[in-house]
Amino acid sequence: MSGKTILILGGGLGGITAAGALRRLCSPEHRIVLVERNAKFSLCMANLWLMTGERRRSEEGERDLTRLSERCIEWTQAEIEAIDPAAKTVRTSSGTLAGDYLVIALGAERHPEAVPGFAEAALDLYRSAGALRIRESLERFTGGRVVVVVARTPFSCPSAPYEAAFLVESLLRRRGVRERSEIAVYTPEDLPMPVAGAEVGKELVRMLEARGIEFHAEQIVMKIDPAARTARFELEDTKFDLLIGVPPHRAPEPLRAAKLTDASGWVPVDASSLRTRHAGVYAIGDATSIRLPVGMFLPKAGVFADEQARVVAENIAAEIAGEPPRRRFDGHGFCYIEVGDHMAAYGAGNFYGIPAPTVSLEPPSARFCAEKHEIERAVQALWM
Repeated sequence: MSGKTILILGGGLGGITAAGALRRLCSPEHRIVLVERNAKFSLCMANLWLMTGERRRSEEGERDLTRLSERCIEWTQAEIEAIDPAAKTVRTSSGTLAGDYLVIALGAERHPEAVPGFAEAALDLYRSAGALRIRESLERFTGGRVVVVVARTPFSCPSAPYEAAFLVESLLRRRGVRERSEIAVYTPEDLPMPVAGAEVGKELVRMLEARGIEFHAEQIVMKIDPAARTARFELEDTKFDLLIGVPPHRAPEPLRAAKLTDASGWVPVDASSLRTRHAGVYAIGDATSIRLPVGMFLPKAGVFADEQARVVAENIAAEIAGEPPRRRFDGHGFCYIEVGDHMAAYGAGNFYGIPAPTVSLEPPSARFCAEKHEIERAVQALWM
């Protein structure tokens, strides 16, 4: 049997998981090639710890992608310029690659410029540099109004803006400036984490209100005035002294140019196999769109990217070996929601439930917070 080449586009959690699983499952004559422009890998959940000061440097949670070679995984550090899904070729800044299979794991692209004033006024929670700037601002903060704004939906890690609000509240309380401060969340959503269901969303609103954190639903930010420190929404305006932002997300340009996206703006895939409409081409993680029976889309969360990567890896390995598919992605997932004071709530359930997802939320505990930290340590340990 001649060796196959599997091209994995993107070195985030989904891409790294797929590469590792494929290498374990496929014999050495098959090439596993990962294309990623960044030299380092890290989990975005670490940005919250950078924000609070639990982690002082972004480098603490990063891992060098050159170490993939120790596992016989090839890494090409390059920009992806164009994708031909029919031919399964990828043009990069360092040359063109051809494969027998493509696994698209490019995640979501942030474009703060879509909201006038966002880039100038908001500190981006989804970038490590932005998280560090938030921490520096909070360390100097002596009171005022902190606003967490979600610019558009969908966005990666649906719990992150709410975790940020909880953690800011906890930090300001420890610093003794909470009584002189207001904290508010503005989001286009009608409830936090709406795909998880109304009960989960309502409980999170109750938790926010118990901490004195305002929740402003169905608010679409139209522009931000950095000079006036004002965010202007469709329905109301708000002043801020510190603005923490979740920028608009979209599918990366090479996916849009290759016409891999549909009207949702994301890459449609089969809900159980993650196949695209092109033979041998799969997509996983935040770049995808999977419409649920309830009419909403599967959230963009790392837990789904990780499991989807394992499903795709096992099924590609099975196909190479001439075997039937081994696994199906079943839509089960979970989420830890940090609420400050070294506590986290825990949500879990079946997002493929019919007629609607069946998700429950466990109350905050120190155990759940410790488990969230342990997940990151387990991912890092893959490099040891």
